[in-house]
Amino acid sequence: MHSAAGNLNTTQIRESVEPKTNIDRIITTEEELNSYLDSLRKRQVKKIALDLEGDQGSFRYKYSISIFQCFDGEESVVIDVLRMGNNSALKEFLTCGDITKVMFSFSNDVFMTQNVLGCTISPVNDIAAAQKLLGLPVNLANYLNIDKDKKDGFQRANWLIRPIKPELLEYAINDVLKLLDIEHTLAAQLIEENLYGQYIASAKAVSERNFIINQHCQYQAKFPGYLRMPYGKKRQAALLWIFRELLGEKINCPVGYILSKKAMKNIVNGGSDLLKLLEIELNRGRRRERQISMQVINMLFDKAMQSPYLPSLNVKKKHRDSLNLKEVN
Repeated sequence: MHSAAGNLNTTQIRESVEPKTNIDRIITTEEELNSYLDSLRKRQVKKIALDLEGDQGSFRYKYSISIFQCFDGEESVVIDVLRMGNNSALKEFLTCGDITKVMFSFSNDVFMTQNVLGCTISPVNDIAAAQKLLGLPVNLANYLNIDKDKKDGFQRANWLIRPIKPELLEYAINDVLKLLDIEHTLAAQLIEENLYGQYIASAKAVSERNFIINQHCQYQAKFPGYLRMPYGKKRQAALLWIFRELLGEKINCPVGYILSKKAMKNIVNGGSDLLKLLEIELNRGRRRERQISMQVINMLFDKAMQSPYLPSLNVKKKHRDSLNLKEVN
């Protein structure tokens, strides 16, 4: 697993931010996080409200967790993961059994922590699961008195930039300040209706689920029409998909900005000269100085052809000519 700080260079994350918000402290080192954990245990805190902000392939190639924001009933705290990086204290904080994390609809948060930090979040009490069991609308915005469109805008913001804008940090911490009270009320209703056991079990199942993905294999589920393709086109589709991942990593760019799924489908259906079509699509609309050279295209395509994640072909010949590929200099 890559460190969460791996997506930004040191000049981008050198400075933290000290905004005028409801935040009591911002944690930027492993030592500070260990101190906070010690404080929680000394104060016998058994539940904290928790959420995270990050980037899921909108601004960088690799997924990143920017911050965790939490509230323990007394202190409101932001953990700056990008500045601190991945470490054992962070994993203990997220997985220690003596402190329950109160969250809302947390499956995507577990997806992020598993794929970025290499750990899950547990134990968790999930407000969304409680609402669902009680037949209530699965909704948090109404409790927080925040406009849904405004909330969506904050979530789509670039959380990788340092210093973080004060209004973003204000939103982030306000997102957790009421969670403990909301969950306390819902938990009482669940107990009264004999649903509390199901509530705990449903969150445990999410925490224990394996969300780790290999982006190089996602063509099987995400390439348009893949399952209906003959073997030859399946292999071409897989090559394009893996090539796009390799290029995205090389230039640190979200893959959707490099080639859309529609463009890749058009390349597969466009004729025999796959590499030439690929060059045209990659450089469509790019300024000359930012175009992807055929040298880079050939290098990464050759690497894609060696990938262990390609679908197997029921033929002996596995060279470029069997795929109707042409070398372009």
